[in-house]
Amino acid sequence: MNKNADTVYVLSGYAKCSNAQHGKYKPGNKHSIGLLTTDENYQDNINQLKTFITDLGWESITFCMVEEVDDISTLSNDVLISSFLRAQKNGQSLVVNDQPITVH
Repeated sequence: MNKNADTVYVLSGYAKCSNAQHGKYKPGNKHSIGLLTTDENYQDNINQLKTFITDLGWESITFCMVEEVDDISTLSNDVLISSFLRAQKNGQSLVVNDQPITVH
């Protein structure tokens, strides 16, 4: 994977919890996710990125939107800022919304 310290790609979507993680997520529930990666070739490496998420206990992963972030000051909340910094350090970072997605 290519690492560009200045740009982080934010892939937004959802995934289904496949195991109990820290008692926080119920298996089978779908949650909104955000994968932050420094991999500018994320489209070519999407299976590798999905494997990273699967290894963290998620399945049925779907991405709906991608945003390119070059400036950390454009991020509005602490969770995204810390995930951005983690992605810059480790190459990728996963953010999961605590509230499950409900269908009405």
